[in-house]
Amino acid sequence: MAADQVTINDEPKGGRVTAEAAVKAIKAGRNKHVDIAAQIISDYADQMDGESWSVEEEKRLIRRIDWRLIPTLFVCATLSGLDKTAISAAAIYNIKTDLHITGAQYSWIGSAPFFGGLVFMGPLAYCLQKVPAVPFFAFNVLCWGILEMCMAACTSFGGLFACRFLLGGCESLLIPAVTLVVSMWYRPEEQPKRNSIILNVVAPIINGFVAWAVGYYNGPFETWKIIFLVVGALTIVTSVVVYFVFQVPYPREKYIVIQRKAADNTGIESKTFKIDQVWEAIFDIKTWLMWIAIAALQVPNGGLTTFNTLIISGLGFDSLQTSLLAMPPGAMSTLSGIGLSYLAATTRRYRTAIVTVSILLPLLGAVLCYALPQTNLAGQLLGLYILYTYWAPYITLVSVYQANVAGHTKKITLYAWFYIAWATGNIIGPQTFRADQAPKYTGGTVAMIVCYIIAMFSITAYGLVCHFSNKKRADAIEGRMAADHDWLDMTDKENAGFKYTT
Repeated sequence: MAADQVTINDEPKGGRVTAEAAVKAIKAGRNKHVDIAAQIISDYADQMDGESWSVEEEKRLIRRIDWRLIPTLFVCATLSGLDKTAISAAAIYNIKTDLHITGAQYSWIGSAPFFGGLVFMGPLAYCLQKVPAVPFFAFNVLCWGILEMCMAACTSFGGLFACRFLLGGCESLLIPAVTLVVSMWYRPEEQPKRNSIILNVVAPIINGFVAWAVGYYNGPFETWKIIFLVVGALTIVTSVVVYFVFQVPYPREKYIVIQRKAADNTGIESKTFKIDQVWEAIFDIKTWLMWIAIAALQVPNGGLTTFNTLIISGLGFDSLQTSLLAMPPGAMSTLSGIGLSYLAATTRRYRTAIVTVSILLPLLGAVLCYALPQTNLAGQLLGLYILYTYWAPYITLVSVYQANVAGHTKKITLYAWFYIAWATGNIIGPQTFRADQAPKYTGGTVAMIVCYIIAMFSITAYGLVCHFSNKKRADAIEGRMAADHDWLDMTDKENAGFKYTT
C-alpha cells in the first residue's frame, strides 16, 4: 500500500475505530449509549469496508469543510459582537440624551445582554442536544436581527434594556454552539486556528466604521437609530444564509471525518442525555478553575465593549474622531488572537503556560491606563489598545477545554456553564465603570488589573491539575487504552487512557 493511503480494516490503528467494533456496539443494544459516530460507521460499514482514501483527499475534504463552516460562523460571531457593541456607537450620537438614560442606567444596559444569556442559556443548551441544530441556530440568528432593529423604536431605558436582555438570551447559543461544532469537526491541534478566526473581534472595527459613516448624516432621523437598523438588517439576511449553508456532508465524507477524529477520544455527538456526565462536570476541580479564568478575562470585555467610545471621547475627541479611534482595538484583539492561537496550535503540552504568559500584555495596558495622566493622549491610547489583546488568551483558552472534555452531555453542560462564566464577567465589567469616575474610570481599570492576576493563577492551576492527571494515567496513555473506548461516549475521566492538553 502506498504511504499516502489510509485503509479501513478490522485492526485498530492509531486510535481508528473499526467498522466491526462499531457494528458490535450497535448490535449489543448500546446505540443509545455510544457516540453517534458509531451508528454512522455501523450504517456504512458494508459500503466502506476495504475502501481507502488518500491523504490529499482528506486535505481536500477539510478545506471544503473549512470554506463552508468557518466563513459562516465568522460572520455570525462578528454580527453577534456588532449587535452588542452597537450601543457604544449609539452612545456618541445622543441616545443617552434622547432616551433620558443616566450613567448608572447605561451601565445596566451594557450588562443587559448577559443577564439574558444567564436566563436563556440552560434551555437553549438543552434544545441544542434535542432538536435539529441547523434550523434552530438559524432561527436564533433571525431573532438577533429582529431585536436589534427593535432597538431603533425604543423610547425609554426600560424598552432598550428589554430588547438587549432578549438579544443576549438569543445570542447566548453562539459561543457554546461554535465551541461544540469546532470540537466535533476538528482535531485538538486544528482547533485553536479555527477558534481564533471564528470568535474574532472584528466587530469594533465595523462598529467604528458604521458610526463614522452615519456621522455624516444630517437628516431629521436620529443617527443612533440608523445604526441599529443597519446592523439588524445585516443579521436577518445572515440567518437565511446560515440555514442553507450548514448542510451535512455525504456519507463517505462523514465517515472520513469520523475516522480522523478517533485519535483524540472526545467524540462527535450523542442525542442521549446522561445525568451522570452532568454530575461529573460539576464535581470536577478543572471545571471551576476554568470557570474562574473565563469570568476574570471577560470582566475587561464587558467594560470595554460598553465604554470604549466614552473613554476615547473623554480624552477630548469629537464624535467622528472617536469613531475612527475606536477601530484599532478590534484589529489588536483579532490579530493578537490569531497570532497566539497559531502559536498554541504547535503544542498540547505547554498551551496553558502560553496562555498565562500572554496575559502579561493586557495587564501592561491596564497599568499604563492607570498610571499615566489623562493629558498624555498618546500613552492613554497606547495603553487602551494594548488592553485589547486580552481577547488572545481567552480565545486560546477555548481550545484547551475543547481538547480536554469528552462525553457529549458533559461537553454540552460545560460549554453552557463556561458561557455563564463569560456572561458573568461581562455583567460585572460595565458595573466597575462608574459615571462619577469619568473620563479616567479608575475603578474599571483597577478591576481589570485584579482580574488579569486572578486569571493567571487559575489557568496555571488548571494546567498543573491536567499535568498530574496525565502522570497518573501514563501507563494507560502509553498503552493506547483510550483507543479501546472510541465512540463509546465516555467522559475524559471515565476513559483511563485520555490524555489532557496542558
